[in-house]
Amino acid sequence: MLFRFQCVWVCFWRDLREVLRDKSTSMKGTTKQLQLSSPWQRRSRQGRGRSGGTVGGGGGIEHHLRSFRTKIKMPNKNFLNNPQTYSLDGIISSKEGQSQSCYLTKATIDRGVWTDINPLNQKLPMFVMQLVIVTSVTRLLLVIAKPLRQPPFVAEFLAGLLIGPSVTSHISGLQKFISDTIFATPRLMMMETVASLGLNYHVFFLGLEMDITAVTRVGRKALSIGISGSLFSFIVGAAFYIFGVPQYLQNYKMGFLYWGVVLSVTGIQPVGDLLVKHKLLQSEFGRVAMSSALVNGVISWLLLLISSAITCSKQLFFVSLLMAVLLAVFFCFVVRPAILWVIKETQEGEEFSESTVCVILTTVLFCGLLTDVCGLSSFYGAFMFGLIIPKDVLGDRFLTVLQGFVSDLLLPLFYCSVGMRTHVDSSTIHDKNDWTLMLQVTFLSFLPKLITTLAVSYFYKIPFREGIALGVLMNAKGILAPMALNWGYDHLALNRQGYTMMILPIALMTVVASPILGYLYKPTKHFLPSKHRTLQKLRPDAELRLLACIHELQTVPGIITLLEVSNATKRSPIFLFAVQLIRLAKHTTALLIEHGPGGFGSQSSRSFDGQTDQVIAAFEKLEEANNMFSVQPLTAMSDYGSMHEDVCSIAEDKRVTLILLPFHKRQTIHNQMEDVNPAYKDMNDNILANAPCSVGILVDRGIGISFRKEDDNDDGTIRVCMIYIGGDDDREALTYAWRMAGHPRATLTVIQFSASESAASNIEPHDFAQDGGKVASATVDIATEKQLDADFISDFRQKSVEKEKVTYLEKESNNGAETVSIIKSLAESYDLFVVGRGLGMSSPLKSGLDDWSDFPELGSIGDLLISSDFPSTTSVLVVQQHVEKNPKKGRQSSSITSRGHKR
Repeated sequence: MLFRFQCVWVCFWRDLREVLRDKSTSMKGTTKQLQLSSPWQRRSRQGRGRSGGTVGGGGGIEHHLRSFRTKIKMPNKNFLNNPQTYSLDGIISSKEGQSQSCYLTKATIDRGVWTDINPLNQKLPMFVMQLVIVTSVTRLLLVIAKPLRQPPFVAEFLAGLLIGPSVTSHISGLQKFISDTIFATPRLMMMETVASLGLNYHVFFLGLEMDITAVTRVGRKALSIGISGSLFSFIVGAAFYIFGVPQYLQNYKMGFLYWGVVLSVTGIQPVGDLLVKHKLLQSEFGRVAMSSALVNGVISWLLLLISSAITCSKQLFFVSLLMAVLLAVFFCFVVRPAILWVIKETQEGEEFSESTVCVILTTVLFCGLLTDVCGLSSFYGAFMFGLIIPKDVLGDRFLTVLQGFVSDLLLPLFYCSVGMRTHVDSSTIHDKNDWTLMLQVTFLSFLPKLITTLAVSYFYKIPFREGIALGVLMNAKGILAPMALNWGYDHLALNRQGYTMMILPIALMTVVASPILGYLYKPTKHFLPSKHRTLQKLRPDAELRLLACIHELQTVPGIITLLEVSNATKRSPIFLFAVQLIRLAKHTTALLIEHGPGGFGSQSSRSFDGQTDQVIAAFEKLEEANNMFSVQPLTAMSDYGSMHEDVCSIAEDKRVTLILLPFHKRQTIHNQMEDVNPAYKDMNDNILANAPCSVGILVDRGIGISFRKEDDNDDGTIRVCMIYIGGDDDREALTYAWRMAGHPRATLTVIQFSASESAASNIEPHDFAQDGGKVASATVDIATEKQLDADFISDFRQKSVEKEKVTYLEKESNNGAETVSIIKSLAESYDLFVVGRGLGMSSPLKSGLDDWSDFPELGSIGDLLISSDFPSTTSVLVVQQHVEKNPKKGRQSSSITSRGHKR
């Protein structure tokens, strides 16, 4: 068995050595006319081999292998002989003098490595090998690019360059195996054919995702940036080709058109990916950037259409443009109604039938064929077909399934073909002058859009840093740029050097866009006025804007009950942003969806998560039951590591006063707390540290049940208890609890703990640590803090003296142990505890509690209330007040009338 394996292995490498040594020739024709003199004349299919009938001669390894023939039994007796040939008798039946066409190829019978035939010499195995290599390298670079916040375009584009001769030519081993064998020029025909097929479908998806009607709705800023950036960049690119590299004009006069088109392109998809990764898609900056990219994309397609028409035929230039217009009219008024009718007739319920999918995919190729016949590229037909179909008709499921196959498997082949045409080696870069020219082209490629964007930003009074960030973002290229270069290269408008000179700036401009954008534009620096950030500073007649985060369907009842108790009234209504947080899935781009009225049952929501409809329907029901509620459902999709950025960005953009978060543990039937997902804890911690407003964490242990069971609890009254120790967080918590007291079915008990005279002497300054968003090493004067608490409680007692449903109690304690004992005695009397987080504040009333706290995000009192030692399973709401950087404590109002409660 060992000898048999050695024989096969040595023969395989012998065969591979022959492949590396032999020079393959390209087959330009596919058929050849054969004149048959008689019906018995035949043509045999010959396998690969050398003249004389003996493969490889008689010495060396071959002689060594033949010596084993008499010693071991081979799987195939003819393993070392020439491949067997076969006659075509019976296949070609012709009369004398009749002409027949035969496919000009060498056909062999392939029995794998067990014969003398190398299977990689066949077209299909070789294509499979190419596909495996390209896909593997692309996926590896996608993994590397993700933490660097690079769009997928960068990874796919760089993968093509790495596989191409620009890199492999400098490594001798890779050059022989990759460039000269696997990706040798004669073996690229099938790969480029499949790549063109994949590119047609990808362009169709680009058109499907582009809303062309949105161009008429963009603002003046975006319109100015898009038009000026594309046209000025086209002029600069064309001028530099004409005057900067005049040597190219001798044989490639039309190359200036494609240099201009490449510089004018702004990739809509890379721009969207960058905005999503930096959490800017829903900001004003993101809306301007996407609108500008949309305008730029439309103009770039028109410029490429004109350039390709000029390149194909100068005499028939106007005819080509006229045909493009007629085809657009034909697609709009013939193809669009027909395809919509077919979809309607063949659709089975909410899913698409096989007939529907087949018709759509076939029509893509048919439209590409029409434009190809008319002298234009097939990509125009596929793109226009995507433009005329409304995206909602096909739905996101259609895109998710098919786009994953096209983008992950077929599209990398196109980038590989681009890399094969790029030669950063001695054949293209001859001397220092060529390197200098490449650097000049790269530097000049950045300037046109940067200059135009800064000019428009100055005119519209956009901040300088944002203008630079917007200009850099407009330089991010998409797939249209290499498509334009390929078209020019195929139609002899560009030579290899001109092609390579412009390919590298495409990659570089897109790569540097992400780090520059992250450095220049940081939305967390732009804070809203502080009056919107805390409940204390909210006017009593102002609208309360809340943001509720939902991970799972089980957390919805508790959040809704808390919202109902929050007492939305005509004087102080509540505007709720209900955000369902969904982990980013494969083939899905991170995004934020704002569901419109009645849109909670749409296909787009169901395609992301099966619970989305139920979550949104529950909040819609809350809005219908109480017209003092306004609900805006949202769906945020991102990875767990950046979910807190989504929440903080929404809170800042929507002017939210309080963020409500579910605790990362939930109650079991055995009254124990079990983990739902450890990632939720990290997200809550990050939100507490970075939130632009106050934050509340709800530990739901059946608050919804107690609120709705009228027979168990005094007509369904919910009993709220606020434990007051002192500090910013406690004042914020009492403000929220005081608002709840205005609800007709809620009662409020406020228990203020005060230190005894013996314990008061041990009170230390309130040191606020950096954890939880507190300012590091900021020391608050004890007397000032005590005065703020005293004024706050005094004002609260004055306002609640006539309120029968509000009770105020004072408890004196010497240490943390006494505080715990008093709180435990109240365990069974309430349905909801409201406490301040108070992390970082030292007090004798809590001495020792922080040392054994398991959940710092709840504070010492909140952690006590959910511990297994606590005698009840009452729900708990822990509130953290937002604190400004370098806060001026002495100026903080302590009047209860300035807070967002409703009496």
